[in-house]
Amino acid sequence: MRRTFPIHGVLGFLLFLLSELFLFRKVEPFYSWFYCFAWWSYILTVDGVIYWIKGNSLITSRIKEFFLMIPWSIFIWLIFEAANLSLKNWYYINLPHSSLERWLGYTVAYGTVLPGLFETAELLETAGLFRNSTVRRRTVSSRGQIPLVILGILCLASSVLFPRYCFPFIWIGFIFLLEPFNYRMGGRSLLRNIEEGDPRCPYRLLVAGLICGLLWEFWNFWAPSKWIYTVPFFDESKGFEMPFPGFLGFPPFAVQAYVMYNFISLFRFNRGWVETAYRLHPDRKTRRLTSVLTAILMISFFILMFRAIDLETVDSYYPRLKDAYWIEHPYRAELPKVGIVSLEDLLQKTKDKIERDELALRLLAPREEVISWIEKARVALLKGLGVNHLRLLEGAGISSLAALARQDPDKLYERLTQTYPDRPIPSLPKLRIWIGAAQKTKEP
Repeated sequence: MRRTFPIHGVLGFLLFLLSELFLFRKVEPFYSWFYCFAWWSYILTVDGVIYWIKGNSLITSRIKEFFLMIPWSIFIWLIFEAANLSLKNWYYINLPHSSLERWLGYTVAYGTVLPGLFETAELLETAGLFRNSTVRRRTVSSRGQIPLVILGILCLASSVLFPRYCFPFIWIGFIFLLEPFNYRMGGRSLLRNIEEGDPRCPYRLLVAGLICGLLWEFWNFWAPSKWIYTVPFFDESKGFEMPFPGFLGFPPFAVQAYVMYNFISLFRFNRGWVETAYRLHPDRKTRRLTSVLTAILMISFFILMFRAIDLETVDSYYPRLKDAYWIEHPYRAELPKVGIVSLEDLLQKTKDKIERDELALRLLAPREEVISWIEKARVALLKGLGVNHLRLLEGAGISSLAALARQDPDKLYERLTQTYPDRPIPSLPKLRIWIGAAQKTKEP
């Protein structure tokens, strides 16, 4: 049967093209919100392809489940954000100054996690990947499930209590903890897949996790507001912003997200996002009181975690021209009149000596002072270092990329500790990231 490509798929594809174009032209809001635009356009496009191939898709045929999946996606990812308060494996840079805009950004970005993974997995199924795969049937005993639960508890607890060495276990712990419950309570279960000799679902989830992981890191790399990793032992060689061994975590994360969502579905009479589960038990409804209480608890958790992320995980806000304390106010007020409305503009329009001399002449400012503005702007914009951290580095005698590039991370950390005994200072992994980025940056 011939099918028309659905309108939401067309819109998703066009939105993706516009997002890429406007990112490099720095057109708002696509520039600041590129990551969110990229992921939602991907989800819409992939769903359109799925419908075009088989006439059934999450958005066109299971739209209620699609919208229900979004808040649960936020909830599940916030569990890992909560773990990161101890792990300290990533932090956010260049985020908006407005709390409302940041929180909206968290909501829109985290809401893509489950739809992105599950749409990708369904696309692989629709394309016939692993269609004929089988494995030997195995018996899953009740006695054998207890060690899995214990292993899951140990993985989660050790990752939080001993994060330096056990941080990878956070990405597999919920698989072992929750999967036995899914199996015993009759939900969708990977253990039952193994019992039946059917590995297609876990295989597709592993591949979907790797695909989404590559897209997460690729789109994050180009976005101005992004995350940076500080993973112990693996901070030297990276693909985009992710240390290369870290890509091994994305496949099991997809499996874990699937297991966690299946566990949630146990309390919804096993209804879920796959075709065979969407219309299960249509006569059984969740009580309104239960739905209201669940919504209240989820929103409370969102607010609590958004606040915690602001305080602990957000490392810098996007440097604005008005935040450039090193430029005297009269000059800062004149810069927009000569076409410089941001610190990026300042760098972009003073790349060569002639442009710097012209700016000094137009502002009637000393040339040496203009050069100092540019040097400090370059430091503030380096890898999300930000204005507040620039102040700290200036107190330690560092106000240019060249000076930062000459530093030894351990000695700089010790000097900052001595200079600011009563103030929080950047962690040693962050200093290593900044110094490494400064060493790779060419002088203008």
